[in-house]
Amino acid sequence: MCRKDFTILERAKNEKSEVEINLADVFQILISKWIYIIVAGLVVALAVGAITHFFIKKKYTAYTSMYIYTSAEQMQTGTISNQELAAADNLITTYQSIVKSNRVLSVVEKHFNEDHPEYAERNITADTISKATSVSVPTGTKLIRVDVKTGDPVLSMDIANTFALHAPDEIKSITKAGGVEIVDYAVEPKTHSSPNLTRNVILGFAAGIVLAAAFFLLRAFLDTTIYTSEEVAKVTQCPVIGTIPMIVVGGEEVATWEVSLREEIVNE
Repeated sequence: MCRKDFTILERAKNEKSEVEINLADVFQILISKWIYIIVAGLVVALAVGAITHFFIKKKYTAYTSMYIYTSAEQMQTGTISNQELAAADNLITTYQSIVKSNRVLSVVEKHFNEDHPEYAERNITADTISKATSVSVPTGTKLIRVDVKTGDPVLSMDIANTFALHAPDEIKSITKAGGVEIVDYAVEPKTHSSPNLTRNVILGFAAGIVLAAAFFLLRAFLDTTIYTSEEVAKVTQCPVIGTIPMIVVGGEEVATWEVSLREEIVNE
């Protein structure tokens, strides 16, 4: 092959690397590698499931809920006006912030350690309680929900109930308006709230599929080798007038010119 032929071939390879890959090409690549892609998804899913089950510490969530009211008369009469509803909406955001204020957390810490000496060795502080606690307002309600998540279901319940017993008085003392009524006291959670094994396995399977598909597509897109006559015609925009076939001689694929050379050697 002369130097000019090498130049043409190299230019064709460069042009192939610049050819836009259409959706049909992408689909064909993915279909041809579907077994490897599925296996990759299963392997990643199993790995994520094993890590989740054996290495991630389980957490248990206990909660207590509190009802916000604007006046003592409301609780006595059992009726509430639109004006009181609007006032409760304004109070609930304030109460939500107060529940996790340093003042309330300090009170909860004090009473928790007094009421539960069995946890003395764990050194339960206001900071510990704050990190384990989240406060939310369920949509469309006048309730405040206090969730406590720890690695011990009984500990989660005890901290949540300490909030229920002592936080309302502190809230009333701070705001001097309205009040809080406990709706639900915390109970011991029977199942862990995190990690979610099913969700993690599904996410791991999806991630494995995406990564494997991306690998095969990237490898195909970066491959500038010309394999077929169709690719030659595509990148050179010239018709293919002929190809050199491959034939089998003694169980080994060889080119036509190799066969001719062997015959000449044999004849000699």
